[in-house]
Amino acid sequence: MRLGDPAAILIAGILALLGPVVSCAQQSDQTYELHGKVLNSATGAGVANALVQLTGTRNHVQAQFSGSDGAFAFAELPAGDYQITATKPGFFGEAEVSNGLAAGSQMQAVPSGSEAHLNLAPEGVIYGRVENDAAQALDGVYVRVQRWVVSGGLNLLNVAGTALTDDEGQFRIAGLKPGTYYLEFVPGSREGFRTFGVLAKKSSNLQGYGSQYYPAAPDLSSATAIRIRAGSQVQITQKMRPQRLFEVAGFVHGASPEKGFQLTLTNSEGDPIQKNTHLDQKTGEFQIAGLPEGTYLLTATAQAPGSDGREEQPQLTAMMPIHVAADLTGLGLQLGRGASIDVTVDHEFSSGAEATYRIEVTLIFNEFQRLSRGLSLPSRRDSDQPARFEGVAPGTYEVFAFSFGRGYIASLQSGDVDLLRDDLTVAAGASVPPIEVTLRDDGAEVTIETANDGQRAAANIVLYSEDYPKQSIALPKQHTGKVSIGNLRPGAYRIAAFAPPQDVEFRDPQFAEKYLAGAREINLKPGDKVSVQLEVQSIQDE
Repeated sequence: MRLGDPAAILIAGILALLGPVVSCAQQSDQTYELHGKVLNSATGAGVANALVQLTGTRNHVQAQFSGSDGAFAFAELPAGDYQITATKPGFFGEAEVSNGLAAGSQMQAVPSGSEAHLNLAPEGVIYGRVENDAAQALDGVYVRVQRWVVSGGLNLLNVAGTALTDDEGQFRIAGLKPGTYYLEFVPGSREGFRTFGVLAKKSSNLQGYGSQYYPAAPDLSSATAIRIRAGSQVQITQKMRPQRLFEVAGFVHGASPEKGFQLTLTNSEGDPIQKNTHLDQKTGEFQIAGLPEGTYLLTATAQAPGSDGREEQPQLTAMMPIHVAADLTGLGLQLGRGASIDVTVDHEFSSGAEATYRIEVTLIFNEFQRLSRGLSLPSRRDSDQPARFEGVAPGTYEVFAFSFGRGYIASLQSGDVDLLRDDLTVAAGASVPPIEVTLRDDGAEVTIETANDGQRAAANIVLYSEDYPKQSIALPKQHTGKVSIGNLRPGAYRIAAFAPPQDVEFRDPQFAEKYLAGAREINLKPGDKVSVQLEVQSIQDE
């Protein structure tokens, strides 16, 4: 799980809220057998050598491998409800295909009048060749497969697989779930990072390769999606076409002429871009040539004047987001300590309660989401050092805080900014008020049962906060039809259960207006324990 990945961060926070799933078992001295098959969802054939696990009501697990025809059988089982799961490398379970967190699994009653069937979807593959207009192979091209996924109620573009083209321009990316994907091609740099004592003369009308999407599209909005079905193998040829390249130039102020400075460039995907860079360490002037159109983060670093180079000596930093659509000259970066943001925690726990907690605070960089950062704050009574985000780049940030232990996030502030509702803006050179987290331990608990025509049914569940939409919660698909969620912030919620083909983008106002208008409304008070029965809604895959 990559640190700073928004999807990973938000999913981790959601899981912290989940309570145990309740299932009921009947007690009996009589035992039974459970027979079934693991099936390939694309072909209907049996899947051999799949690991089949059976979990009983007391969490006792039995396991075996499926036979050559996909068959399995468990004997001497007491009557009751069991969770049965099948896994095999190169395959995905139904829950994984629909963005759930489990493998191919289902609840199975014993005794049963029918055979249990577990479907596994074979992985998809995208492979092909990258070449130029003259059909010559391009090696060292970074190929990135991306798909839209919903996390925390937002539709986010996530990387599903990567590859690097070989000396024949070939690539192959496997392990893809059924779904819709976009391919991005990022040429590797052959120039590396160079420091020159003199600046170069500006070259006009430079041509070269920049990031492109399939098929030869300049950006995602004009890219063609590739549909992957279970087990499908899709071959493509990507022709990279040269485009206009630009120059970025300016000055870095505040570096020691003797020790100099370093300059790095990062694209909007978080990839370091090493281009032919000219630096004049005495004057602070720099030139970066050969940049394709795009959004970048320009970062300069240097040792503080008079420092002895010890590791604990803070570095001077300057950061500047830039959008390159033409030559940029005269940029100025002023080195300094960089923006730092302290994080403090105040707890308002009930009398006599032990003041221990564990929370995660995350800054999601809106302009460069893959450069987002997280900070863990355990209770540290013996430390006077504040938790702190160092070297925060100028820009706008969504701030999220999750409690993984005692207490819920009662408030999240930075100065006058209510971070439960609004984004945090960090201006270049400005001082940022601390992020202040307030915890309370009088949260509410909701037990939710989902049904379809009176029968308990699996569903995705949304708890939409009327007061703080950004703090709304989407739970992964609940296969048992029952879940308990504790540690909830008191307030007004609309609760709904859905059986969609994928997770719901509940933070989209259009979705809230269309699908949550008739949701069940509850108003949770501190310490409430509420049970809710919901009928599962079916919605269109839009």
